[in-house]
Amino acid sequence: MFYFDVFRCRAAQWLVAAVLVSLFISSWTKVSAQESTLRLAAPISDHMVLQHGSKTSVWGMAQPNANVSIQFAGKTTKTEADKDGQWSAKLGPFNVSATPSKMKISSNDASIEVSDILVGEVWMCSGQSNMAFRLSATENPKYEEADLPNVRFFKTDSATALKPQSDCGGKWMRMTPDSAKGFSAVGYYFGKKLNEELGVPIGLIDTSWGGKPVEAFTSLEKLKTTGAALPLIDEWNSLDKRYDAEKAKSRYDKAMTVWKEKVTSLRAKMKQTGEKVKLPRRPQLQVQPKLDPNYPAAIYNQKVAPWHKYSIAGAIWYQGEANRNRAVQYQSLLTALIEDWRQRWGQPFPFYIVQLASFQAATTEPGIADSWAELQHAQTLVAQNVPKCGIAIANDIGAANDIHPKNKRDVGDRLALLALGQHYGKSLKAFASPLYKGHKIKANHVLVEFDDVGDGLKSRDGGPLKRFEIAGKDQKWFWAKAEIVGTNQVDLTADDVPEPVAARYAWASNPTDANLVNSAGLPASLFRTDNWSLSTQNNFTRRNPADTAKLLTRQGFKPLFNGKNLNGWRNPYKYGQAEVVGDEIHLTANKKFFLVTKNEYSDFELVVDIKLPEGKANSGVMLRCHVEPNKVFGYQAECDGSDRRWSGGLYDEGRRKWIWPSTQGRSEKKFLEYEEESKAHFAKPEVRDALKRNDWNRYEIKCQGDQIVIRVNGVETTNLRDDVDASGFIAIQHHGEKGQTYRFRNLYIKELK
Repeated sequence: MFYFDVFRCRAAQWLVAAVLVSLFISSWTKVSAQESTLRLAAPISDHMVLQHGSKTSVWGMAQPNANVSIQFAGKTTKTEADKDGQWSAKLGPFNVSATPSKMKISSNDASIEVSDILVGEVWMCSGQSNMAFRLSATENPKYEEADLPNVRFFKTDSATALKPQSDCGGKWMRMTPDSAKGFSAVGYYFGKKLNEELGVPIGLIDTSWGGKPVEAFTSLEKLKTTGAALPLIDEWNSLDKRYDAEKAKSRYDKAMTVWKEKVTSLRAKMKQTGEKVKLPRRPQLQVQPKLDPNYPAAIYNQKVAPWHKYSIAGAIWYQGEANRNRAVQYQSLLTALIEDWRQRWGQPFPFYIVQLASFQAATTEPGIADSWAELQHAQTLVAQNVPKCGIAIANDIGAANDIHPKNKRDVGDRLALLALGQHYGKSLKAFASPLYKGHKIKANHVLVEFDDVGDGLKSRDGGPLKRFEIAGKDQKWFWAKAEIVGTNQVDLTADDVPEPVAARYAWASNPTDANLVNSAGLPASLFRTDNWSLSTQNNFTRRNPADTAKLLTRQGFKPLFNGKNLNGWRNPYKYGQAEVVGDEIHLTANKKFFLVTKNEYSDFELVVDIKLPEGKANSGVMLRCHVEPNKVFGYQAECDGSDRRWSGGLYDEGRRKWIWPSTQGRSEKKFLEYEEESKAHFAKPEVRDALKRNDWNRYEIKCQGDQIVIRVNGVETTNLRDDVDASGFIAIQHHGEKGQTYRFRNLYIKELK
């Protein structure tokens, strides 16, 4: 978590700013009729660059229902403000123009003039700290080269919001030697090269925020349809539900009192002794989790959403460090972001990714598990599988002890090459790095083929190729001898691997001696040909799934689900789907079905977390059950989201129906006698409200002899005796709501003697 340490103090300061700006924006959009006057959204301001060849929008506020007129490029466009005073109008498309123009917006008796407007190519520059990294912090920035009158930039203020906003903070600025110092270095070099090569005005929109994860830049609407993101959303929502503003303020006040006393004492000591002492960090007030910039969609709502109406040519993206521990999940999350942004803008614009630069100490042995490499791999898979994407490789750039490499010139230039070659159609022999295309295995050789080699592959330093490794079926990796064959292939062999089955290249956070490049000198990306388990494949939340496992293991429990695959489970039906997502089992079907263990159990304690889909869905955990083709029957610990709220009751699937409560019981007389008692029991507030709707619910079930006890989120809902089934299988149920997903996690069992 080293990268969070770097930004912890700065992030805390941003949180306070985020709340203030969010309140300002909120008040802007809810201005009353008496207060409302003609205003423009921040993106519509002096020095802006409009995207040529596309329709774009101008928008702002006026008096409710007022007429608004926009004059630009010899045309007049009219629109009307809505009842809240918000208005928007589409303009264009326009031809490229480096001649500064003016725009006049009028409403009733008010008017605003926007000057120095250019028309050219507009690009979004987003990501975390390496995109935000200022030109002034780079090596040899050469400020005199930043006198670029036709390059403009907008640095969007960092703030969060609960819902998508229509305006943001910030302003357009000309690129000058002085203003460039505070702008994104990657964005600067990217825009500078495009301006030089295309000869058109360039607009750069910076929506980056240091230390923040990809999900924070994506809309919540999109994330909710992305299976890999659901556990993460649940985790954050749980934090938000537990947030207490008064308690947070009380903790802050107490911490501030202690802090002030310590600082006063230390300063007095320094004054007396002359010795310098490091002062403790100032406490920070905890904000509502949904306004935390790490929260899914929090940054998107305030920094990205306001730009939807503003047409752009494409986006460049440098981010991933904050998602390192969830690298496998990252492929789904980044794909979702790209799809989301393209849908919001209504155009499939190009999206170019920076593969994380080298970082940390160099490894000397093959076969080392590395979450940094796994994140780089996920980025590469996105670039290869999502249309109109590309990736700039930076494994030759970086520093072992600095997560922010100072060389941003090469990064920006490589992104620009991608845009020039892929999007703008410039005739370039090699504008992209070599990427793995495929491989063949013949005897003890692995022949790897690459795309984007230009005139051919070569060694950067003229020496032997390094950092290739191969393995056999035993999954033991060895360094390989690598030789270039033809223009686009590398032949791999290793004396220790007579029967290779897999190969990798540069699979490390800092592969210092990786030296395969194409004819343009662009470095080849890391790759792997295997599909073996990765160290981050079960990490889908910020919490560590191993914490629950350790706790239950100490209590004598063993996992029924290994968090990786469905070994130990079977589907006795001809329909229904079970999928592993992170450390969860997701069940989907169009009618009711069960996933069943392969082993039988008699006396045991069972722990399982269940989350129902929206609505009146219900599910269950089947105990001591029996299986026939397309049929599972036995005791069911009910997880009922309907208005009955008999969660944690006991249902005898396929035979006697309800046992507890026994309103519909068809069992022996003794169970019918429970009717009044059961109704009264489930009417108790603590029992009725034990189940949490739209959240995870923990079921703890104990079957010993003829006694069955069920607890839901710590509340005992069932405690009765019935000895019909002495042993059987355990199953989890999808109740059959079409298109719905039932989710299960933390399935553990302890057999009792």
